[in-house]
Amino acid sequence: MIACLYEAPGWGTGSLLVDRGLVVDHDEPAPGHRPAARSGDDPAARVLAERLAAYYAGADDAFADVDLEAACDWHGVPEYDRRILRAVRAIPRGETASYGEVAAAAGRPRGWRAAGAVCADGPLSVVVPYHRVIRADGSIGGYGALGTERKRRLLALEGARAR
Repeated sequence: MIACLYEAPGWGTGSLLVDRGLVVDHDEPAPGHRPAARSGDDPAARVLAERLAAYYAGADDAFADVDLEAACDWHGVPEYDRRILRAVRAIPRGETASYGEVAAAAGRPRGWRAAGAVCADGPLSVVVPYHRVIRADGSIGGYGALGTERKRRLLALEGARAR
């Protein structure tokens, strides 16, 4: 396992945990964050880390060309969850979609709870822009352990808003 660090000025240090070229964990930047072990850098992970740092600096990179199937460990991820991830990735920068809209795009119009669960546990946040998924009433919704203020800040970085 390799921990690949990236610095995002104003956001902190993030990391990618890579095993045999596949991202198995991604920690978004946080002040003072450092993974426990670092044994070197995988070149593909380093490129992704540089792109993540550029995103946090305000670069307009939607990560659409990042092949999640090739970059992430998908062992055991159900097909419906993958469809939700694809639907989330299709939300343009600066825009938002509701959990219900994401579920409908993934083929299950009433599956908004499942969409929310996938967004809460999904890999590679920002590359998969979970922060663009909000509640049907336009309010912010959750953003896991990082909280709603991180979600608001990411939306603001992209020029999008939620109540």
